[in-house]
Amino acid sequence: MKTISFFFILSAVLFTSAVSGQAVVNPAIKNTLDAFIDYSNKQDWDKAFDMLYPKLFTKVSKQELVDLMGGQGSEGLNLQMKNTRITSTSVPVEEGNETFVRVEYESDMEVNIVAGGDYDAPKAIQAMDEQFKATYGKNNVKWNEGTKQYQIKANKAMMFINTGSDVWKLVEINMEQPQLMESLFSPSIMDALVRF
Repeated sequence: MKTISFFFILSAVLFTSAVSGQAVVNPAIKNTLDAFIDYSNKQDWDKAFDMLYPKLFTKVSKQELVDLMGGQGSEGLNLQMKNTRITSTSVPVEEGNETFVRVEYESDMEVNIVAGGDYDAPKAIQAMDEQFKATYGKNNVKWNEGTKQYQIKANKAMMFINTGSDVWKLVEINMEQPQLMESLFSPSIMDALVRF
Protein backbone atom coordinates (compact mmCIF):
# COMPACT_ATOMS: atom_id res chain seq x y z
CA MET A 1 0.00 0.00 0.00
CA LYS A 2 1.32 3.44 -0.91
CA THR A 3 0.63 4.90 2.53
CA ILE A 4 2.63 2.19 4.31
CA SER A 5 5.56 2.67 1.93
CA PHE A 6 5.38 6.40 2.49
CA PHE A 7 5.54 6.00 6.28
CA PHE A 8 8.53 3.66 6.12
CA ILE A 9 10.53 6.21 4.19
CA LEU A 10 9.21 9.17 6.09
CA SER A 11 10.08 7.56 9.42
CA ALA A 12 13.40 6.11 8.43
CA VAL A 13 14.81 8.92 6.38
CA LEU A 14 13.21 12.29 6.06
CA PHE A 15 12.19 13.77 9.39
CA THR A 16 14.94 16.31 9.81
CA SER A 17 15.55 19.87 8.66
CA ALA A 18 17.91 22.75 8.01
CA VAL A 19 20.01 23.95 10.92
CA SER A 20 20.15 27.53 12.15
CA GLY A 21 20.83 29.28 15.46
CA GLN A 22 21.28 26.21 17.63
CA ALA A 23 23.53 24.22 19.93
CA VAL A 24 27.23 23.97 19.14
CA VAL A 25 27.69 21.13 16.69
CA ASN A 26 30.50 19.76 14.57
CA PRO A 27 30.55 21.94 11.42
CA ALA A 28 30.86 18.87 9.18
CA ILE A 29 27.68 17.42 10.72
CA LYS A 30 25.87 20.73 10.29
CA ASN A 31 26.96 21.00 6.66
CA THR A 32 25.83 17.44 5.96
CA LEU A 33 22.44 18.08 7.53
CA ASP A 34 21.99 21.40 5.71
CA ALA A 35 22.75 19.76 2.36
CA PHE A 36 20.48 16.77 3.06
CA ILE A 37 17.54 19.01 3.89
CA ASP A 38 18.14 21.29 0.94
CA TYR A 39 18.14 18.31 -1.44
CA SER A 40 15.07 16.81 0.28
CA ASN A 41 13.05 20.03 0.15
CA LYS A 42 13.92 20.32 -3.55
CA GLN A 43 12.99 16.64 -4.01
CA ASP A 44 16.44 15.88 -5.40
CA TRP A 45 16.28 12.40 -3.89
CA ASP A 46 19.30 11.00 -5.71
CA LYS A 47 21.62 13.53 -4.05
CA ALA A 48 19.79 13.39 -0.71
CA PHE A 49 20.05 9.61 -0.50
CA ASP A 50 23.76 9.71 -1.34
CA MET A 51 24.08 11.12 2.18
CA LEU A 52 22.38 8.19 3.93
CA TYR A 53 24.21 5.55 5.95
CA PRO A 54 25.14 2.85 3.40
CA LYS A 55 23.93 0.01 5.65
CA LEU A 56 20.37 1.23 5.06
CA PHE A 57 20.67 0.08 1.46
CA THR A 58 21.08 -3.53 2.57
CA LYS A 59 17.36 -3.38 3.44
CA VAL A 60 16.11 -1.39 0.46
CA SER A 61 18.04 -0.19 -2.58
CA LYS A 62 18.80 3.46 -3.11
CA GLN A 63 16.97 3.38 -6.44
CA GLU A 64 13.85 1.95 -4.80
CA LEU A 65 13.90 4.82 -2.32
CA VAL A 66 14.44 7.38 -5.09
CA ASP A 67 11.58 5.91 -7.12
CA LEU A 68 9.28 5.74 -4.10
CA MET A 69 9.90 9.31 -2.99
CA GLY A 70 9.67 10.63 -6.54
CA GLY A 71 6.34 8.87 -6.85
CA GLN A 72 5.00 10.50 -3.68
CA GLY A 73 5.29 13.96 -5.24
CA SER A 74 3.72 12.92 -8.52
CA GLU A 75 0.86 11.26 -6.62
CA GLY A 76 0.06 14.41 -4.65
CA LEU A 77 2.12 14.40 -1.46
CA ASN A 78 4.85 16.90 -0.56
CA LEU A 79 6.95 17.30 2.60
CA GLN A 80 8.83 20.46 3.56
CA MET A 81 10.95 20.95 6.68
CA LYS A 82 11.60 24.34 8.29
CA ASN A 83 12.85 26.06 11.43
CA THR A 84 14.91 23.19 12.72
CA ARG A 85 16.93 23.62 15.87
CA ILE A 86 19.41 21.11 17.22
CA THR A 87 18.75 20.73 20.92
CA SER A 88 21.61 18.38 21.83
CA THR A 89 24.36 16.14 20.52
CA SER A 90 25.91 13.11 22.17
CA VAL A 91 29.54 12.51 22.92
CA PRO A 92 31.01 10.70 19.87
CA VAL A 93 31.20 6.91 20.26
CA GLU A 94 33.80 5.03 18.24
CA GLU A 95 33.32 1.48 17.06
CA GLY A 96 35.62 -0.17 14.54
CA ASN A 97 36.45 2.44 11.92
CA GLU A 98 33.23 4.43 12.48
CA THR A 99 32.27 7.24 14.83
CA PHE A 100 28.63 7.68 15.89
CA VAL A 101 26.96 10.89 17.12
CA ARG A 102 23.31 11.15 18.16
CA VAL A 103 21.73 14.52 17.28
CA GLU A 104 18.42 15.59 18.85
CA TYR A 105 16.41 18.27 17.07
CA GLU A 106 13.08 20.07 16.78
CA SER A 107 11.53 20.88 13.42
CA ASP A 108 8.40 22.36 11.86
CA MET A 109 7.16 20.02 9.16
CA GLU A 110 4.53 20.71 6.54
CA VAL A 111 2.93 17.80 4.71
CA ASN A 112 0.87 19.07 1.78
CA ILE A 113 -1.75 16.94 0.03
CA VAL A 114 -2.63 17.99 -3.51
CA ALA A 115 -6.39 18.28 -3.98
CA GLY A 116 -7.58 15.47 -6.21
CA GLY A 117 -4.29 13.53 -5.86
CA ASP A 118 -3.95 9.93 -4.74
CA TYR A 119 -3.56 10.95 -1.07
CA ASP A 120 -6.61 13.23 -1.11
CA ALA A 121 -8.96 10.50 0.08
CA PRO A 122 -10.57 10.02 3.52
CA LYS A 123 -8.87 6.67 4.23
CA ALA A 124 -5.40 7.96 3.28
CA ILE A 125 -5.81 11.13 5.33
CA GLN A 126 -7.11 9.14 8.31
CA ALA A 127 -4.15 6.74 8.13
CA MET A 128 -1.68 9.65 7.99
CA ASP A 129 -3.47 11.42 10.84
CA GLU A 130 -3.25 8.34 13.06
CA GLN A 131 0.42 7.73 12.21
CA PHE A 132 1.47 11.34 12.73
CA LYS A 133 -0.34 11.59 16.08
CA ALA A 134 1.14 8.29 17.27
CA THR A 135 4.64 9.42 16.29
CA TYR A 136 4.60 13.09 17.32
CA GLY A 137 1.80 13.36 19.87
CA LYS A 138 -1.77 14.49 19.35
CA ASN A 139 -1.06 18.08 20.40
CA ASN A 140 1.83 18.42 17.92
CA VAL A 141 -0.20 17.59 14.79
CA LYS A 142 -2.60 20.06 13.17
CA TRP A 143 -4.69 19.33 10.07
CA ASN A 144 -6.09 22.15 7.93
CA GLU A 145 -8.86 20.78 5.73
CA GLY A 146 -9.06 24.00 3.71
CA THR A 147 -5.40 23.96 2.64
CA LYS A 148 -5.01 20.14 2.80
CA GLN A 149 -1.94 20.58 4.98
CA TYR A 150 -0.55 18.93 8.10
CA GLN A 151 1.58 21.12 10.36
CA ILE A 152 3.70 19.05 12.70
CA LYS A 153 5.99 20.04 15.57
CA ALA A 154 8.54 17.23 15.49
CA ASN A 155 11.01 16.25 18.20
CA LYS A 156 13.29 13.66 16.66
CA ALA A 157 16.77 12.17 16.69
CA MET A 158 19.23 11.46 13.89
CA MET A 159 22.36 9.34 13.95
CA PHE A 160 25.41 10.74 12.19
CA ILE A 161 28.11 8.26 11.29
CA ASN A 162 31.63 9.25 10.31
CA THR A 163 32.81 6.62 7.87
CA GLY A 164 36.30 8.11 7.45
CA SER A 165 37.97 11.28 6.16
CA ASP A 166 35.40 13.43 8.01
CA VAL A 167 32.64 12.16 5.71
CA TRP A 168 29.39 11.94 7.66
CA LYS A 169 26.38 9.83 6.73
CA LEU A 170 23.02 9.98 8.45
CA VAL A 171 19.95 7.95 9.32
CA GLU A 172 16.83 8.71 11.35
CA ILE A 173 16.62 7.03 14.76
CA ASN A 174 13.19 5.42 14.86
CA MET A 175 12.44 2.97 17.66
CA GLU A 176 9.01 2.34 16.14
CA GLN A 177 11.06 0.12 13.81
CA PRO A 178 13.33 -1.74 16.25
CA GLN A 179 14.32 -4.46 13.78
CA LEU A 180 15.54 -1.85 11.31
CA MET A 181 17.54 -0.10 14.03
CA GLU A 182 19.08 -3.37 15.20
CA SER A 183 20.07 -4.22 11.63
CA LEU A 184 21.88 -0.89 11.28
CA PHE A 185 23.61 -0.61 14.67
CA SER A 186 25.52 -3.01 16.92
CA PRO A 187 24.17 -3.88 20.39
CA SER A 188 26.69 -1.52 22.02
CA ILE A 189 25.66 1.43 19.81
CA MET A 190 21.98 0.55 20.38
CA ASP A 191 22.55 0.69 24.15
CA ALA A 192 24.75 3.79 24.13
CA LEU A 193 22.95 6.00 21.61
CA VAL A 194 19.74 4.55 20.17
CA ARG A 195 17.61 3.30 23.09
CA PHE A 196 16.74 6.32 25.22
